[in-house]
Amino acid sequence: MFLGKINNTEIPIPIYFSLGIAVWVIYTLDHLMDAFSIQHTAHTFRHAFHQKHKKALSTACSVLAFVGFIVTVSYLPLTVFYHGIVLMIIVGAYLLIINLKFIPFSTFKETTVALIYTLGVALPVYSLSDTYHPALHFFSISIFILATINLLEFSLFDFESDTKDKMMSGALKLGYEGINLRLKILFAVFTFLFFISFFWLKLDYIIPQIIFFLMGLSLFIIYIKSDFFSKDDYFRILGDFVFLYPVLWVL
Repeated sequence: MFLGKINNTEIPIPIYFSLGIAVWVIYTLDHLMDAFSIQHTAHTFRHAFHQKHKKALSTACSVLAFVGFIVTVSYLPLTVFYHGIVLMIIVGAYLLIINLKFIPFSTFKETTVALIYTLGVALPVYSLSDTYHPALHFFSISIFILATINLLEFSLFDFESDTKDKMMSGALKLGYEGINLRLKILFAVFTFLFFISFFWLKLDYIIPQIIFFLMGLSLFIIYIKSDFFSKDDYFRILGDFVFLYPVLWVL
């Protein structure tokens, strides 16, 4: 919806249903696979929740996946459908790699999930557009960077529980210092992109630019105030909520 407005592309309503279902199913499957891999009671609430309700959640995933498939083949434009198949292949490959516990590089999980999220959000716009405004590329790249920052922060804050549960997170592969370094680099890259966007896009998109700056600022506050946000999963609640900021511009 946000990227569609950026590029002046009309997005059919059924796409939002398919996208919402796909995001929930992929998110739940990822957590279910993590929960299944833990032989004891998980140390994090979300994994323990998925362990306890694995049958109900698995059934819900199957039902919603079927509903999503029906909506997709019945109402989605062919270009979106074909590109969606490619994205599903990428998702399937990711889940297979995670299930085999083969990690090509240290932050594979966080980076790949961020990429899948970005592709899912941007796919309808790129599929249905004949021309692409430079702002579309800028905000798509920014979404990927912010999503990666968010997931690396989650990995950092979950370091102790992931160690106990032997999860394949970036923090376990790199340690605190390695994740911190990557977060600092990503914050620097995002800040650099934000400032050059005023020369690249001028003031045509000042409101969405400010919204994205606030998204980055919120994630930075979570990062520097880790002592507070690490309590009771505050970091996860606010970290996910940040990605609803763009809705303010769409409404």
